[in-house]
Amino acid sequence: MLRTSRSRWFTVPLKTPSLLVITAIAGLALSACSGAHGSSVAAGTLDSGFGAGGKVTTDLGSPADRANAVVVQADGKIVAAGSTQDPAQGDNFAVVRYTPGGKLDSGFGDGGKSVTDFGGKSDVVAAVALQPDGKIVAVGTSHGTTTGDNIALARYASDGRLDSGFGTGGRVSSDLGTAADHGNAVAVQSDGKILVAGSTKDPVQGDNFVVLRYAPDGKLDAGFGDGGKVSTDFGGRSDIAKSIAVESDGKIVVAGTSSGTATGDNIALARYTSDGKPESGFGVNGQVSSDLGTAADHGNAVAVQSDGKIVVVGSTKDPVQGDNFLVARYAPDGKLDSGFGAGGRTATDFGGKADVAAAVALAQDGKVVVVGTSSGTSTGDNIALARYTSDGKLDSGFGTGGQVSTDLGTAADHGNAVALQSNGDIVVAGTTKDPAQGDNFVVLRYVV
Repeated sequence: MLRTSRSRWFTVPLKTPSLLVITAIAGLALSACSGAHGSSVAAGTLDSGFGAGGKVTTDLGSPADRANAVVVQADGKIVAAGSTQDPAQGDNFAVVRYTPGGKLDSGFGDGGKSVTDFGGKSDVVAAVALQPDGKIVAVGTSHGTTTGDNIALARYASDGRLDSGFGTGGRVSSDLGTAADHGNAVAVQSDGKILVAGSTKDPVQGDNFVVLRYAPDGKLDAGFGDGGKVSTDFGGRSDIAKSIAVESDGKIVVAGTSSGTATGDNIALARYTSDGKPESGFGVNGQVSSDLGTAADHGNAVAVQSDGKIVVVGSTKDPVQGDNFLVARYAPDGKLDSGFGAGGRTATDFGGKADVAAAVALAQDGKVVVVGTSSGTSTGDNIALARYTSDGKLDSGFGTGGQVSTDLGTAADHGNAVALQSNGDIVVAGTTKDPAQGDNFVVLRYVV
């Protein structure tokens, strides 16, 4: 998830504004209020000044339009990215921009929308980032190409057109020589170089973490790792990186899951030097694998605090409740931070059969904002939002005891990404199911 030091952008925060990193309501309660909205508006309430009652849905003309990532521009415009389904081409990259009030931005792409085909059977955006010059970088996977699944990048000008100065006509497709190379997260450095994290399949080890760095023109950066890439094995049957953050000293933190280890699925973190080597001062040879005592502990998003502590969100499996939101904090050396939650972690149950956190953002006051999905509730799948204090407790001044569950009246409402505006308001992007249209993009804004 991305933001700047002014809390403008989604998913992973930065310790310096010069690095842009990339790198997802039933029973609203009245609680602490935001001065920006007046004393009558409770923190965690949908913002009536955005879209229709705090939300906007977008049908791109297919039965499967899904938003997986979001960023907020300096001018307050909101960029959501994911995929849309073409009957002939399959899924394509989809990038949509909204005005600060929640209307489609007619000055972007085709009526606010830009769609890109990479030639795969399914081309899906997983992450999005903004460059300092306002260009938009979208990263994901082109599935089912002639070389298997490839890491896919597209760069758009500020008006939504593909940037001809990047790759081939604005697109880059990276085949790392395996059947399955996936791009899941993106970060843009201040020098314009682009970091991508995801996974690559080793014929012996299975899926491994992979981090790549591209020059501003879209070529792999030979000065990073081995020919522009570094692969890391955590010993699981499948080690998949889901999120990336860049520290102020240029070190790179990547989080995900190591599945199928001797202790089940573990949270996996790696830290690399700025040139792509494992960072020896972190964990064991730059790696940390966290078993929280359950069969399934998953890391889905990462953020780095200004003091160097690392916040990871995802899910942990309770034997009775099923999957719960998980927030864990690590010290800069990779050890769990005993000053956060209970022994460095906190779990939150929303009452669904599976409550999974997908994205995180850090507020200016140190509070932690987490979004995801509560699946299998009495109203179906709901968008789930939680805010925690800086020491890992649910924030009683937000929603109902720190939690907000949003039912949009459909069977499947999913929260996939989060961004914070400059005033702290929370922007969430995801998917809602329309009975006639199928899945649509949905963007919501909550006041704080």
